[in-house]
Amino acid sequence: MKDLTNLKTFIIDSKNPIEIDDAISLEINNDVRNIWIHVSYPSKLFEFNSEIDINAKKRSSSLYLVDKCISMLPKNIIEQSNLKKNKLSETLSACIELNENGSIKKYKILETLIKPNYEFTYEDTNEILELEPKEEYELIILNKLLKKSFNYRKKNGAITFNNRYTKILHHNNNTISFETTEITPAHNLVSEAMILMGNITSEYLWKNNIPSPFRTQKINCDPKSILERNFNSPIKYIILKQFIGKSFISLKAGKHETLGLDSYVQTTSPLRRYLDLLVQRQLYLYINNKEILNEEIVNKEIELSNIKQKENNNIIKENKLFYLKIYFNNTNNILHKIIFIRWINHKKNIALVFFSSYNLELLIKLYISIDTFPNKIYKIKYNHNHNSNLLEFIN
Repeated sequence: MKDLTNLKTFIIDSKNPIEIDDAISLEINNDVRNIWIHVSYPSKLFEFNSEIDINAKKRSSSLYLVDKCISMLPKNIIEQSNLKKNKLSETLSACIELNENGSIKKYKILETLIKPNYEFTYEDTNEILELEPKEEYELIILNKLLKKSFNYRKKNGAITFNNRYTKILHHNNNTISFETTEITPAHNLVSEAMILMGNITSEYLWKNNIPSPFRTQKINCDPKSILERNFNSPIKYIILKQFIGKSFISLKAGKHETLGLDSYVQTTSPLRRYLDLLVQRQLYLYINNKEILNEEIVNKEIELSNIKQKENNNIIKENKLFYLKIYFNNTNNILHKIIFIRWINHKKNIALVFFSSYNLELLIKLYISIDTFPNKIYKIKYNHNHNSNLLEFIN
């Protein structure tokens, strides 16, 4: 295990995170600048098919609901594995050197010991990136290196979805509000580091014939022309998503065209995604000269995870719908503006629309007396007297 406690190490996350999976460092040796990406190491704490592991795979992922979080792993494992400021932590880390054009020159994956010096929010990080204080030159250099990595992916066809995202908040007095977060340079820094980790990990797994859940995706359209046609639209990236093929997971490594990568695995969230934990377990077994899980076992875990994730997605949708119903039942707004995206089932009046006031993309039941056109604005009102399993609106 390599001791990296001498490196200045940064944790960058939202306020009051429950599961802290990752951290980054910079190492400078003469003229070589290495990016270090560290990932929490829960797979060391329990065995495959142990009681903890079985319960984790039953959940498949942590569930972040409006009113609560249901973690995939038990609290004691999260507390042991969470990365914290001034806490000695065993991690699975990657050391990456980039070429001048942002491509990967060389890398290594190994077990390390770290002691993070800083625990920043995205707001803190954005301030540092803007002011560039000399005291935090490591973070400034890391940001510049990761921008090179991003630009290299972009040249290879990567698509950036510059969307905001919205959380529904439930307050003690049973009122509902919406919190919209902009994607900032700090978000991009962390995101690029995690994508880079997923890229080199997938190459390492494939090169060493380690069965793993590789994620692939094809682009089935001309993204540039779609974005140009909808240049001024607030939903241009939502429109683009309607044409891009869905990603899928299999034992075969292949191109992930949206990310502009030849291969990719998700590996940086082992505390909250079971397949990330599975990837980490394979790395742990391989690095420690233990027997890795075979293709049949890994493929079975992929299939089980796919089924469970569909169930989780339905739970999240139902939870979201429950609180949106509270909001629309209590709101004083009579009319709501939507941008129509497309019909999902015209016969059943199910439509995908975008509520610009709340930055929410929703499936609703829409009863409308005029023709609908994609990317057009309509005024609608909420139907309080309905028993639909979706929100229902009329114009």
